[in-house]
Amino acid sequence: MLFSDSFDSFKFGLLPFETIYYQEGIPHFLYDHFMRLKRAFWILNLPCKIRYEDFEKKVLDFILSSSKRFGAIRVTYYKNTLMIEEKGIRYTNELFTQGLSLIVARSRKDSKNILNYIKTYNMGINFIEEIWAKKKGFDSCLFLNQQGFICEAAFANIFFRKGFTLYTPHLSCGLLPGIMRKKVCLLAEKLSYEVKKEFLSLEAISKMDECFITSSIAGVFPVKRIDKFEFASREFADTISEYEYFKRPWHVK
Repeated sequence: MLFSDSFDSFKFGLLPFETIYYQEGIPHFLYDHFMRLKRAFWILNLPCKIRYEDFEKKVLDFILSSSKRFGAIRVTYYKNTLMIEEKGIRYTNELFTQGLSLIVARSRKDSKNILNYIKTYNMGINFIEEIWAKKKGFDSCLFLNQQGFICEAAFANIFFRKGFTLYTPHLSCGLLPGIMRKKVCLLAEKLSYEVKKEFLSLEAISKMDECFITSSIAGVFPVKRIDKFEFASREFADTISEYEYFKRPWHVK
């Protein structure tokens, strides 16, 4: 075992968790979230004994007790106990209509850091950089890695579109393998788009038609600007937002 039995992962920010969106009593992509949670524990060589059947029941019971039409939850497994809490949603129809503005973060992601590839509470730099971005008048930030390639937004994966080709950073750039990222790639290919996972520079995005972020809570959310680069189109984001499991209440036009 990597850590001793007395090691408390929570104290070091090494506790994996998942954020799950639900609507009309149904959690989206629940099994995917469960498997990613198990994967994070496996990577950290920490015990995670919960079965999917128990995980599913506890999540469904919590959602049904909330009586909300839609929402988000944070699910954490700690000391053999599944802890679930409601998570606030910051996305609005107004923000969706105008699109997000991002600024390049001051800090760089280390593509060799295993913590960038799993979802844990060790996310302090994401919060710090997003607070800085908001003080600068932006909605959030975009991280580059130490080689200068585009990595991800503070709390979301990122995509670009040129014609009928979608571009998203390669996983080895140092980013979380987002569940919504995977689902968007699959649906895009069904819609006859070519999907390329590449090493993207800031210069490369100046020629793109469209930009959007993806996350389990946000779904697909258009980006109007990254620093000096502006994106006039939101065609793909608007189209895919009409599909089941990609729709969100703030998409109403």
